[in-house]
Amino acid sequence: MSGWTSILNRIGIQMTQWAQVLDLEHSGNPVRLDVKNLTVVVDREESPITLPRMGAGKNWVGYHLLAHLGLHQHFTQHARPVPRFLFLDQPTQVYYPSDQDTSLNGAIDALQDDDRQAVAAMFKLIFDAVASFDGKFQVIVTDHADLVDERFQSAVIERWRGVHALIPQDWLELEP
Repeated sequence: MSGWTSILNRIGIQMTQWAQVLDLEHSGNPVRLDVKNLTVVVDREESPITLPRMGAGKNWVGYHLLAHLGLHQHFTQHARPVPRFLFLDQPTQVYYPSDQDTSLNGAIDALQDDDRQAVAAMFKLIFDAVASFDGKFQVIVTDHADLVDERFQSAVIERWRGVHALIPQDWLELEP
């Protein structure tokens, strides 16, 4: 077995554990990275299934998150020359329909129970993974979600809403 195969197997083991934490579709099966085809694969008994065929947005976001965290865990543990941060832009977007986003104002209590649990689990996984990196890695998230969880609230640096939006409203009103 080559060194690359061993590394990818270890990353896959971690991704498999995290997939179960997030309760992703097919999470009862081994998960791995297919570097040849640049995708995530779940090895089901019947046949392997690749990321594009894994169902809804929750699975796509979840498996992408696992791949990024798994790779960064390896890079950090082995002092590889890869930047020690991950920037995520609206990972919870699949749970906030665009027609309801403004009225929800980031509150997850208005979401369905399954969606609320999935959003909370996603952020818990991010916090737990970052904590396991012993201060050597950070995740920067811009998102509409606003959890009441103390750990989440203590990590919020700025709320970009209303007149304090990240992109000022008058920019959006400019003629092209």
